[in-house]
Formats: sequence, C-alpha cells, structure tokens
Amino acid sequence: GVSVTVKGTNKGAQTDINGQFTVDAEIGDVLVISYLGYTTQEVKLSSPAQLTISLAEDSKQLSEVVVTALGIKRERRSLGYSVTEVKGEELTTAREVSVVNGLVGKVAGLNVNSMSGGPGASTNIQIRGVSSISQTSQPLYVINGIPFESQPGGIGSQLNPNRPQNNGGGQYDNSSDNGDAIANINPDDIETISVLKGAAAAALYGSRAKAGVILITTKSAKSNSVEFNSNYVAETIIDPTHWQYQYGQGANNKASVSQQEAFQSGQSSYGGLLDGSNVIQFDGVSRPYVAQKGNLGKFYRTGGTLTNTVAFNKLFDGGSVRLSASDMHNTAVVPKSGINRQTFDLNGTFNIGKHFIVNARANYILEQGKNRPFVGDGAGNPNFNAWFLPSSVDINTLKSASNGSTANGQEFGYSANTYATNPWFAAENFINNSKRTRLLSNVSLRYNFDDGTFIQTRVGRDSYNDRFTNVVPTGTAYRPDGSMSEESTNVQDLSADILIGRPIKVNSDLTITPNVGASYRRTTVESIINAGDHFAVPFIYNLPNATQNRTVTYYPGDSETQAVYGTLEINYKSFLYLTGTGRSDWFSTLATPGKDNKLSSFYPAVSGAFVFSELWKPSWLSNGKLRAGYAGVGQATRPYLTSLNYNLNGTLNGSPLGSIGNSSVPNSELIASFASEFEIGAELGFFNNRLTFDMAWYNKKSRDEIVEAPASASSGYSAAVLNIGKLQNKGFELLVNGTPIKTANFTWNVSLNGSVNNSKVLSLATGTGQLLVATSRSGVGFTQQVVGLPANQVMAYDYAYDASGNVVVDPNTGLAVRGELKPYGSAYAKWIGGISNTLNYKNFSLNFLIDGKWGGKIFSTTDFYGYLFGLHEATTVNRLGNLGTTDKPATAQAYYGNLANNVSKLFVQDASFVKFRAITFGYTFPANLFNGAVKSATISFVGRNLFYIMKKTDNIDPESSYSAFAQGIESGGLPTTRTYG
Repeated sequence: GVSVTVKGTNKGAQTDINGQFTVDAEIGDVLVISYLGYTTQEVKLSSPAQLTISLAEDSKQLSEVVVTALGIKRERRSLGYSVTEVKGEELTTAREVSVVNGLVGKVAGLNVNSMSGGPGASTNIQIRGVSSISQTSQPLYVINGIPFESQPGGIGSQLNPNRPQNNGGGQYDNSSDNGDAIANINPDDIETISVLKGAAAAALYGSRAKAGVILITTKSAKSNSVEFNSNYVAETIIDPTHWQYQYGQGANNKASVSQQEAFQSGQSSYGGLLDGSNVIQFDGVSRPYVAQKGNLGKFYRTGGTLTNTVAFNKLFDGGSVRLSASDMHNTAVVPKSGINRQTFDLNGTFNIGKHFIVNARANYILEQGKNRPFVGDGAGNPNFNAWFLPSSVDINTLKSASNGSTANGQEFGYSANTYATNPWFAAENFINNSKRTRLLSNVSLRYNFDDGTFIQTRVGRDSYNDRFTNVVPTGTAYRPDGSMSEESTNVQDLSADILIGRPIKVNSDLTITPNVGASYRRTTVESIINAGDHFAVPFIYNLPNATQNRTVTYYPGDSETQAVYGTLEINYKSFLYLTGTGRSDWFSTLATPGKDNKLSSFYPAVSGAFVFSELWKPSWLSNGKLRAGYAGVGQATRPYLTSLNYNLNGTLNGSPLGSIGNSSVPNSELIASFASEFEIGAELGFFNNRLTFDMAWYNKKSRDEIVEAPASASSGYSAAVLNIGKLQNKGFELLVNGTPIKTANFTWNVSLNGSVNNSKVLSLATGTGQLLVATSRSGVGFTQQVVGLPANQVMAYDYAYDASGNVVVDPNTGLAVRGELKPYGSAYAKWIGGISNTLNYKNFSLNFLIDGKWGGKIFSTTDFYGYLFGLHEATTVNRLGNLGTTDKPATAQAYYGNLANNVSKLFVQDASFVKFRAITFGYTFPANLFNGAVKSATISFVGRNLFYIMKKTDNIDPESSYSAFAQGIESGGLPTTRTYG
C-alpha cells in the first residue's frame, strides 16, 4: 500500500487495497504520503476531519531508493549497475517451504534450481551463469547487512563435498539433502530482497561476491499494529513416468513359475506378455498377471504445510519495535516424513537524542526434520524402490500388516537383491532425522553529525548447531544387524564492520560522497561424526548398543578474513553519476606456516549512470538512463588446503586415531580466484512509466580458478589443489514492466523478464583439457568441464563406430561396444524467462506466473534403471525377437542391459520446459466491515507448480537434480509435487 508517515516521527501506516488508512496524528502535524511511481505529497493537518488525498504519477521513477552493498540506500537513478528488488509480499502468498524458491521467474538472469530432497531441501541459485569451475556457484546472502552462510547441507558423496561424509549405504548411495540455511528464513519477516547481479554491484563484498549477492532486509515496525498470517497448502505428487505395461515381472521373456523365481526376478520387468493369467509372485500368492499402474500414487500421500505468523508492531517516542513468531508444520508426501520449524524475530530501533541511532535484531530458528527423504539409489530411499517396482507388482502387496515388516520386525522382502529394500519398510523404519538451532543477531550503531558526516559500526553473529541421526534398522535385508551414525556440527560466524562517510556539496551542481570502512570475519566450524553397526539388542537404536566398527571422525574448520574498503560517489546535477569502490581482503585460508604467502587480493569497481531524460525528454519519454560498470570480485577457498592438517578418524582399542586430514595435495602457492566483469545497460520509461524497460549486457571472465584436479595414485592423494582454470560468461538480460489497462476499478500489470547466458571454459591445465565435476550413480553419466565448450557439460558414452561409421558389435556376444565419452551440452539452461500478470478489479486480485528454461541438458539415471529393469518403453521394441546378431542372438534383457551400461547417451535429455508456476486469487474485505477493529483482511486461494505447459523430458522432472554440486544429473529424488490451498 501507500506509505503514510507523520513527518519528523516514527509514526506511520500503510493504506489497504481501497486506499484507506488510519494514523495517530495531531492538529498541525504534517503527513508525508509516498508511493513508488507517484509524486510524494505533504499534507498539514488542520482539523480531525477525514482526508481525501490523490497522488499524481511521477515520471521520475528512477528516484526510487534501493538497498545496495553494505546496506547503503541509494537512488536507483544513481546506480551504474543492475539491481532487482522483490517485495516481501510477493513471497508470502503462493509460498514454498524455502523462501528463495519464491524468486523463480521474477528476476532476469537468476537461475533457481531446487534439489529433489523434498520440502526444505537445498536450492542452487546462479546469477549470470556458472561462476566457478569446481566450487559452488551459490551467491552470498546478506541479512540486514550481515553476511549469512548458506551452503547446501546433506549426508552423501556429492551433496556437499566440503564436509565430512557418512552415507552408510554400502553398495548403494544413501544420500540425503538436509537443506540449506536460507530455507530457514520466514518469508513473513522479509521486507525486500535485492539481487545484486553484477560485479560492480557486489564488489564491496570482495572475495565472497564472485557469484553475486542477495540482500535480505527484514521488516521493522511501521505502525502500532498486530499482523496475523495463516497459510495452508496441500501437496500432491505429479507422476512423470511413462513405463511400459505390456510385459511383467520375470526374466528372459518369461513370467515366474514359482515363488523362488519371482523372488530372483526382483525388480526385473523382462518377463512375459501381461495376459491376465494367474502367476505366482514373490510372497507365494498367485495373482493375475496384469499391469499395475499408479504405484506411485498408492505409495505417496497428500502432504501439507500449515504456517501461522503473528507480529506485534509498536512505535514510541524515539524508536520502534517489531516482534514476530512463526510456526510451520509440514507433512511430506513420503509417509512418516516432514519438517517442523519455529522462528522468532525481534527488531528494535532506538533514536538517542538527535544524532545517535541504535538498531538491534535477533532471529531464532528451531527446525526439526523427520525422516528427510534420501536421494540416489540407496537401500534406505523409498523413492528409488517405489519407482522401479516391476510393472505387474502392486505396491500394496509389499505393505503387509506392519508396513513392510514381518511379524518379528524383519523386512518383508520382494527381491533376492537385498539392496532392493521394500519401500514401505524403508519409509516406516529407516531413520534420517535432523535438528537445527540457529541464532542470528546483530547490533548497529550510527552517529549522524550535523554536517552530514556519519559513523556506523555493526557487529553480527551467526551461531548454529546441526544434528543428524541416521539409522539402518534391525532386520534390513542388506544389513540385518543394523547400523547408525550421529553427527553434530557447530558453527560460529562472527563479523564486524565500520563505515565512515560524508556528503560534500562542492557547489550547487556537484556533490561528492566518500566512504571508508573496514571489516573482520571469523568462522569456526567443528563437526563430529560417531558411527557404528551391529545392534547388540535388536531394535534399540543408540550408539552404545552399536558394538562393531565404531568410528569417530572429527573435522575442524577455522578461517578469518580482514578487509578495508572505500567508496567515492560523484553526483553532477542529479543526471550524471560516477561511483568508484575498492576493497582489499586478507585470507587466513591462503596462509602457509613458515611461508610468506600472498594473502591479500584487491577488488576494484567503477560505474557510471547518465540520466539523459534530464537533458532531453520528448513527450513520449518518461525517463531514460544509460549505465556502465567494470569491477573485479573473487573467491577464496575453504581452510587447510595450503598445508598438511590432521584430524581424528577411527579408533584403536576404543581410543581415537589421528590421521592426515588432507585428501588433496596441499598447495602453498594457492591464491584467490579473480573475476572481472564489464556491464552496460539502459533503463527506459514511456507513457508516464506505464511501460518500462531495464536492459543489461555483461561479459565476465574468471581466472586462477581453484580446482581439485585428479592426482596420480602414487602420490597418496586423490587430487591436487591448483589455480588452473579460466571461465567466461557473456549474456543479456531484459525486464519489461507494463500497465496495459488502468481504470478507476480495474488494473492489469504485466512483468516480463528474460535472459540469455553463454558460458565457455577457456582453459584447464589438467593435461586433458577436461575436469570431472560429478558422476551419476549409474557410473556412465557425468558432468565435466571441457575446454572450449560451455560450462558443466553432460557427458555420456556413444556407440563405438568403425571406419565406415557402422556400429561396432562384440563378435562374442553380438552386443554393441562402448564408444567414446562425449559431451552432449551444458547442464545449465541458456535461456531463462518468466512472465507475471496481476489483475485487480475493485477488491479482487488475480496473479499468475509462467516461467521457462531452454537449452539445458540432463542425464536421467531414472532412464538408466528403466533400461536395466525393463520398465522403459523403448525396451518393448522387438522384445520377443532377436536383438543380437544373426549368429549371436541376445534376449531383450541382455540387449537393453548392455545398452544401459555402454551407450549412456540414450539417457541424455533436453531439459527445456515452460511451466505454469503459480496462481493467486484473493479478495480484500472492506475496512469498514470490521468497525475499525481490523484495518485490513485478505483471503487468497493459491496454487504452485501446477503443471508443465511444455517439457522435453520423459519419465523425469526437467528441474530435478541430485544435488547442488551435481547439477545436470538426476537420480532417485522425490517426484515433482504441486501445492494448492
């Protein structure tokens, strides 16, 4: 709504959808009324009568104030770089458990990928393409001026390679995604999110800004009020599979004729034609041999998320306080799985005298995850085992009277492969719990001198503890005696900064504003994993009861960064702006004992803005600005890569054993990577800003990329840490906002954004010109960096061909031979876009969002197993005929199984899609309906992730991903879900 404040005080209010407001003011007070795109008005109160105030449209929309680096507020017109701001209310209607998923389709150049680990799972965000060859491309999050750590968290080989691992999966992978920290933030507490996309925008954050910056500003009190928001959405799965239902369980084109044969067949659907005859199944019961469709729908339940938030706002002489409390209760679609989260947010501002301002904030988070779903092909992953049941087996026949268990608590198995765990047993008995307690606190002190000089200092602390408990229960077929692990991770992240600045008015035309500052950050991480197996007393799950293979793994991680920085802003006649910044960082992670390393890096930036509409303004032009900027940003590395370090790993006679902690050859010459970016852009407004354009072109090059390249086995290490890579990203971004219709009762607003990014790996000093990034659990699909190609190539094996181009077959088997490992395209979309429409008619509002991505590739591990198990529709081709050579005939099972393991290009798919992402239909009740007791009340019906308008993938969701570190590889995650409520 429109902002209404009492001039010179903290009193204020916002109008409702009808433009009505109530404010506590006295005769003689001056009301300041402002709204983006309209001229600010000041009205002096002369009587207590009701006021009617109209705002005129302001053609100078560029005067909007936005939050920039270090929390500095600046007029948009003065910025020489691209910044996109998203209001908090856009994140709270058709919401998701993770707030950053609400940014999908709303910011040009922002690529948001949710992991496949269920509600609250990690989110991979890229701003302007891949920012690193081998490290994460996650942006820096800054909350209320304090940097906020938000790396993906999980148990498993590729979920987060920067933390100790314990997946306990045996032959298969029991990985899970336990979410990232940004998912913990309550969207009801967010005022705005500003996305700093370019290096010039983010350079003041130095070594942490290479991937861009997302600034989050939380709410403060604007009026004396109580807010309440209640939101419930139901969640159901979308089954993407199109399996074959012509042939059933069995082997070699025959159905099983005994219980033992059915048990040996396990997950295989290479049996006979489904003819309806009675066939003995795994449990000895004879059932009709018919297609069993809809198994996923039978297994997954309807989930739901209920969120309630209450906030108390209080204004008083000299300050304001806002206190909010939120409770979120989620039941996931996987049985016995869900998340509970409670958050408390306190924000107080105190004006001490005329000059001194104190702001204090604290945010407490308690999040408990119950049985977070596994991803991958692990025995404990019910998703994997539910997806690949034979086409003639009803999943409910596996349920038994005890949800997949026998009467004595053992797994009710259906396959001789003990790793093919009964999905009901896995969901009911495996334990994968998490608990996070987190306290974010910061205090800001600011003193404003009469001449405009200010001194500001801030101290912030991010303290959290993560606890994970993972149990393979007694009676599991592949590990009958069970096992468990417990992990505790403590993180203390302390940051402090000081900033001094002063605007200097040289003359009536020229203003210069210098700022200087310094910052300090210290991070302490401590992780301990205790693990063991063989429960002496069955079904009692605690570590003292795990009597064999007891291990203790200890992982410390301390780092420190110090920095100094400065800015200089020049404003000439409010139409020509020039800004320069510089920052030097010193890193402890690059230090080597006894060696004089280069510990510092300098990050410069210069940008300019020319508001040409102040000099030339035809009637059809509302405003116009050209901008350009150049900057350098960087990225350091995690601790202990420059020298040998030691930790605890394993035990001997009950005592911990010390060991070398490095898995990579230390590099005492390591330096921070550096990225330089040049950006130009334009902002145009037409027809009183009813049509606006924001365009940007950028060219970003990274050098000295820090890479853990494979090392010779004789070295005793798996990798060597080197500065060997160069990477380039070039692209174009466009944001168009329009108001096609605007009458007294009806308004239609449209927002369209799109971007194209071209990445290229310029060099890799690995000897091969390639670098492995991630591996599919199938072992035949990969993502790699390849010199001369776009980043993160999806790699797979082709057929082998002879000199004439014919497919080579093995003369001994008649089956195709594996050929070269080839690149098939980048894992990341080249084009990204979204369009949002908002229609308001009187008290009714309708908003819907459509977004899409084009040009990315994905390796489908689901299709790999579809071939292996005979579920894929392609495996029905010539199923009963000769699939080998004339003299070496092969069964379908042998033929398609060989293709799965040797010709994996068959599983590379085009990940392009267009999605109907979200819809909201709301009604705002008239304020007079509540006789003043309630100022505003709105009810909305929402839907999210409703359906794909177009998608190129088959059997999988094009947005699915194994982990943030394995983009472009899909493997065993949850099916896509839609929400509505």
